[in-house]
Amino acid sequence: MIWFKRIFYALFALALVQIAYYYPQMPETVASHWDGLGAANAWSSRNGFFGLYLAMLLMLLGIFIYVPRWSMHRAKFGMKIPNAEYWLAPERIEQTRVFFQRQMLVMGVIHLILAIWVMQLAILANFSQQPRLDSSIFWALSLYFLFLIGWLIHFFIHFRKT
Repeated sequence: MIWFKRIFYALFALALVQIAYYYPQMPETVASHWDGLGAANAWSSRNGFFGLYLAMLLMLLGIFIYVPRWSMHRAKFGMKIPNAEYWLAPERIEQTRVFFQRQMLVMGVIHLILAIWVMQLAILANFSQQPRLDSSIFWALSLYFLFLIGWLIHFFIHFRKT
């Protein structure tokens, strides 16, 4: 689990470096929204663009690092999982908590990778006269959703067994 946490923090630091590196290079007004074909169709200020990205990064940090820590110490931790009586029994509750934390870290790493990649595509698109997202965004989103489906299946299969 420690490796996933290190990877998460390394990706978070990479995103901050990405902001620090590209912020001064971007124009004052940037394309910030694209249609389904990748053409820019809405604009924002550079401050708004990077401010929203930073807020999203902080939200991911909260969701995938601090919320799991906080919820692990709540009395009703895990009450809605399948076979809760089995998985929350005193002899297994620590194992269940570790599984939850690991799964949240894995999901956090995947979300950060996606966020960094999508923002990189958006930043690079803004360096051209006609901002257009690279088509690799569709592959990235497809891989993300396939991973998400696999993660959910793994999660539910894990708690189905007793």
